[in-house]
Amino acid sequence: MIDIQEKKNKIISFLRIGGPSLPVRIAKTIEMDPVFASAILSELLGTKQIKTSHMRVGSSPLYFLPGQEQKLEDHTENLKSIENEALTKLKQNKTLTDENEEPSIRVALRNIKDFAIPFKQQDKIMWKYAFTTKEEPTSNIEPQATSHKPQALQKQESKKIEPIFKAPQTTPTGEAQLSAKRTTPPTFLKKIEEFLEKQNTQIISIEEVDKKKVIAKTKSESQTALLFAFNKKRITEEELMKCYKKAKASNLPYHIITSGEPTKKMNDTIDAYKKLIRIDKLNT
Repeated sequence: MIDIQEKKNKIISFLRIGGPSLPVRIAKTIEMDPVFASAILSELLGTKQIKTSHMRVGSSPLYFLPGQEQKLEDHTENLKSIENEALTKLKQNKTLTDENEEPSIRVALRNIKDFAIPFKQQDKIMWKYAFTTKEEPTSNIEPQATSHKPQALQKQESKKIEPIFKAPQTTPTGEAQLSAKRTTPPTFLKKIEEFLEKQNTQIISIEEVDKKKVIAKTKSESQTALLFAFNKKRITEEELMKCYKKAKASNLPYHIITSGEPTKKMNDTIDAYKKLIRIDKLNT
């Protein structure tokens, strides 16, 4: 007979001593099959005795006790390089103004939810380092020119700061103004976002992003999929197979975007794969 409460106590004790941990290590500690250990972890989550990270180690989150959030920084080697870059910049500055950052940093900030807290200040999206103490000064808050205003007005302005929980969508007017300031073409990522928006599809997380390629998880009304967007007219069969393998590893359907039409040979290859049931070996 398994004493469930004893197992729960062991998990809490293990996390209290060792900090955030993977479910497989927890299962080993309480000497249970990972499937059964996961059921117990779910119960502890339900009663809010433990929490899980947004960050993943492989495909698993880290489990930890309330109050151990900052200890997740001991595992930041599991973040992507651009996410670590964004985290380092945020820690140094304490706050960042979203519109002032490069697109890749903006995407990364949205992905490191354990460490970056979004909020609005005077209609601007801001990011706050999650573990900034109230006493620490922030280095990049824009001056509000309030020296000539009454203290009461300054307090009133501070009340305008409000939390946000999803990335903002730029209005056409706002985008036009931003483009006018930059006088540069939209980024490849921005083009992809606008293209997907017309298909009622949105990016929910970014795997990779640069000037030549975007790999992201998308969600539409019908399904979640893995997107591979290439900033070129065509892809090779080798690239197609890489997309297929990555999507298969994520157990997701996938969608490819290029700037040109696929060749007849590529279309024939895709049709051949779709219509193939299996390949059998004839024993002679």
